Amino acid sequence: MTLASGDPAPLSASPAATEAEPPAGRRRLHRTSLGALALTGASALRLALQLAMLPILARLVGPAEYGLVSMAMPFILFANVLSDGGMSFALGRRQEVSRELEATVLWLSAGIGLVIAVALSLTAWPIGAVMHQPRLPWLIVALSPILVMNGLAAASNARIIREGRFSVFAGGDLLSTLTGAAVALLAALHGYGAWSLVAQQLALWVVKLVWVMANGRAALRPAWRFDEARELLKFGIHAIGSLLADYVSRNVDNLIVGAILGSTALGFYAMAYQIVRIPDMLITGPAYLYIFNAVSRAAHRPDRHALPALAVSALRLASAAFAPLFCGLALTADLAVPLVLGDKWQGAIAPLRWLSAAGFSFCVCALIGAFLLALGRSAVQLRLSSLLGGVTIVLVAASAPFGLAAVAAALALGVSLVCGVYVWRLADTLEAERRELVVAFAPAFLGVVAMTAVLLPARRLLAGAPPIVALAVMIVLGAAVYGAVLLGFARRRLIEDGRAFAKVQAG
Repeated sequence: MTLASGDPAPLSASPAATEAEPPAGRRRLHRTSLGALALTGASALRLALQLAMLPILARLVGPAEYGLVSMAMPFILFANVLSDGGMSFALGRRQEVSRELEATVLWLSAGIGLVIAVALSLTAWPIGAVMHQPRLPWLIVALSPILVMNGLAAASNARIIREGRFSVFAGGDLLSTLTGAAVALLAALHGYGAWSLVAQQLALWVVKLVWVMANGRAALRPAWRFDEARELLKFGIHAIGSLLADYVSRNVDNLIVGAILGSTALGFYAMAYQIVRIPDMLITGPAYLYIFNAVSRAAHRPDRHALPALAVSALRLASAAFAPLFCGLALTADLAVPLVLGDKWQGAIAPLRWLSAAGFSFCVCALIGAFLLALGRSAVQLRLSSLLGGVTIVLVAASAPFGLAAVAAALALGVSLVCGVYVWRLADTLEAERRELVVAFAPAFLGVVAMTAVLLPARRLLAGAPPIVALAVMIVLGAAVYGAVLLGFARRRLIEDGRAFAKVQAG
């Protein structure tokens, strides 16, 4: 592969390629673009379902039980990063993959997942003793099969990514989310508390595994070509390292908050964080895969100037999509939380406002990470993710004694600064002008400034209105103002950015 040595390989933009796309390129463009749209649509439906389920489960489960599961999930998520050996994206970058190598990856990642699941189960009781939570070990053990399922799905995930069939992920996400929600609701109605959330996760992963393996069609045969898989493991080690650091930045704060402030405070914090992740899941998941696939293809072509331009397009499109969602969350948190979750969740309002800023920066960092991994720069991504994780641990540990709002504010500031480092390193990697990457955020910045300038006075005018009316007016007004700014100042550039990615996929 061109980038095996670490030098960024550029994108081709020959006149022939841009004037007449081959039929195969058009088919791939349509499949990949429609798949990304399907994945976005599935994410939107999943978002709607989560918004519908969130107040129901919040009322049925309660902050203490929710906080207990939030203590268990970081251990599962941490182990889950390791459970496929980093093989999904390592194999997904390959242009050609033998069936024997695919089968080797399947058995290797499944074995890794099984070993990690057993090890985590054995350490669950010491973890429970340290956390002073006697019920915690049983939750961890019950959730550990997720690790094996993730390992089994690695080869099929890689094939789907490589072929750009994102509609498969869309179908799996939607079906698994529906199943998990139904299971959680049924269990919660019968009074199972924290176990209803455990059942939700297990049901979700079982459906996702069956769907991905059935549609991914990865080779399921007795083959073992470890010498071929060795190179993938090298890439996977760096990818795992960056994912682990990303896990730390997104999950260790739960452990720190729970240990210092208790499970109820953690319930408020975890709920706020989950709400912040909803826009993240709606956009970042599909965008991550789309960018990874496009840049992986672009990285094998000869034009040295197209990759920096593609990075500018990615940042401009992503920031324009993320900014209004997180700004809107911050401005309407005090209206939305009591209305949607109930008065007992008032403690989630302050952390939600601050975490909205962190959520925007997390999304930008994730997409830059996709760019770096697709270029083969997994070592750079590892260093950046480690920086993000380290900053998160230090800031959350230092601010936790001062309360949830202090934790969220410190995290927002720290993650925003690290996001700037991500942009700086992306410019260095691509040998691009840093100013061009920074200016890519201008449409989102102008839109958010205008949106805030209009919504803050509107809040005062709506002070006597029913909360549901005030919230609806704020949402419609904010979307109208932000959309008008984008149409007025950046419509042509955003359209050109979309076409740039389309040309890459078609090529």
